[in-house]
Amino acid sequence: MDATLILAAILVAGQGAAGADPPDLAQEPVVTVVARWAVAIRVNREEEPPSVSRLPVKAGPRLPPDVVDYYRRPPGNATGMILDAQGNILTSFYNVSGTIKSIEIVLPSGRRIPARLIATDTSDDLALLRTDEAPADLEVPPLRWAPPERLRVGRMVIALGRSPDPARPTATFGIVSAVGRNGGRAFQTDAKLDYGNVGGPIADLDGAVVGLAGFVGHTYPMWGLNSGIGFGTTAETIRAVLPALMRGETIKPPERPFLGVGPSEVPAEGNRGARLGSVEPGSAAEQGGLKRDDVVLSFDGQPVDDFMELRRLINRRRPGEEVAVKVRRDSQELDLKVRIGKRAD
Repeated sequence: MDATLILAAILVAGQGAAGADPPDLAQEPVVTVVARWAVAIRVNREEEPPSVSRLPVKAGPRLPPDVVDYYRRPPGNATGMILDAQGNILTSFYNVSGTIKSIEIVLPSGRRIPARLIATDTSDDLALLRTDEAPADLEVPPLRWAPPERLRVGRMVIALGRSPDPARPTATFGIVSAVGRNGGRAFQTDAKLDYGNVGGPIADLDGAVVGLAGFVGHTYPMWGLNSGIGFGTTAETIRAVLPALMRGETIKPPERPFLGVGPSEVPAEGNRGARLGSVEPGSAAEQGGLKRDDVVLSFDGQPVDDFMELRRLINRRRPGEEVAVKVRRDSQELDLKVRIGKRAD
């Protein structure tokens, strides 16, 4: 069967996973269903925020113009996700960063209604907007959240946008290519994300939202921006912080744990443990007695299979906590204790 026909069959049939009842996809394609929750956002911005990326985008003379333009936010609409008929809309914080003059929601009919920024969660790249009126245009089907177990590597997803034309949704298709990003609060997908669809819903093929497209054009632009990978805040994370956002509470970035170790290119013997390629001077790791070439066997009582697992275990701790670490140094196994440090902003 032709690949296009196979994809069309999948989009109509869905994946049939357990959870909330899917929409009647036999009658309506999943893209049409999910697109009802996507809405265009027009931001009148006085000034862009300063770049915090690691790329020298300000060094115009040293970079070709097309490279600089690739990382510069273009004019035009962004996307948001309609939460309810009361005019609450969730989007990427990046879409409303900078000095804002005004925000408008642009409905598929072309009608524009003013919106206000209610609260933000910069760590999860979330911003809550609210309209002063709740027009009939926003009376969409109730938003369906996918349960956490539905977000897994290999699951097919669709990212929906409303740019450049608010009346015509866009859809990019891909898989969940990694989970556990951003301390377990975000996931990675190869569905193409860009300035137009960032802030829109990412849904599975059963029509349930697995997350919100984000992390495009700021923090780490090389992560996404139509470069083959993109990132989204998980539905589980959104649902955890949404009550506070609805109350107008801006969520401050949490203190992030930091140990001060880096991976080694030389694997541990027997591929068990995480060999340390570097230990930063003055870091919590050095103060706790860790050294370069140590192989971390366990962290806080949990076995460590590789450096990625070590990183996950570190991210679960809080700055100031004391953690037991078992390492192999040469032919000896040592029991150490480290006090988790705080990652600099």
